[in-house]
Amino acid sequence: MALEGRRFRRRKKEDVFVEGYFIDHANISTPDINKTDETFHLYGKDSPETDVQHNFGVLTLGVLDKYTNNAILDLITGQSPLDTAPHRYQVDDLTSVHVWANVKDTKNTKYVKCWFMGGWSPGLPMPSGNPEAKAEVQMAGNGHLPVEFQGAFILMKKVASGASVAMGDTPFPVPGTSPTLYAVSVKALNITGVAPTEVINQEEVGVTPGMVTVAGNVVFAEIVALLTELTSVTHAAVYYLSTGTGVYPAVKPDKLYA
Repeated sequence: MALEGRRFRRRKKEDVFVEGYFIDHANISTPDINKTDETFHLYGKDSPETDVQHNFGVLTLGVLDKYTNNAILDLITGQSPLDTAPHRYQVDDLTSVHVWANVKDTKNTKYVKCWFMGGWSPGLPMPSGNPEAKAEVQMAGNGHLPVEFQGAFILMKKVASGASVAMGDTPFPVPGTSPTLYAVSVKALNITGVAPTEVINQEEVGVTPGMVTVAGNVVFAEIVALLTELTSVTHAAVYYLSTGTGVYPAVKPDKLYA
């Protein structure tokens, strides 16, 4: 039986996001997992015991260098892409970010799957390429172990602190979790200053069953209880699964800087 090409997706149908910002000039995306093969030789046994250790996620992202502001460089150095003032990119300012890609169906009518990598910490890149080629910025770094979801896509909402704050959306339960979780990742944020020059101190916290409810309410007491670095929290960024029709820009995630 012949295979039909439309049964297999093209990677150009992936929308790549960094902290909620659509990276419209990304042309390389290589998520992977760092693996270590372990072999144990035991007395009296001819066959060794083997194991594969999955250590951390690895992501290489390449973007075409733009004359205008490159949002991804702002984000990995803790700056707001909305700030139109001149920016400096230096190693001392590097920070980790959450990266994900939502995958469109064949007709571009809805998202049908996604992959997510939290805590990605790339090195600081420089533009490269041949003289006749478009300049490219390629960055590689480690992050949390990546995860894929079928039949759902990633969104992010940033909400101001309170007792129990409604996200304004209903999250889809994370498959395979028991008790059920309604967030893939949660960041506690302490925001000072005014947009677009605000300063965001952030800490990723472990997601608990009561942190985000089935109705989409964010319980800040659950977040504060897990803090180890921040002393105060003004906002939370909730990364969660959603389903249904619509692709970007009809379905937009919030942005870390707003």
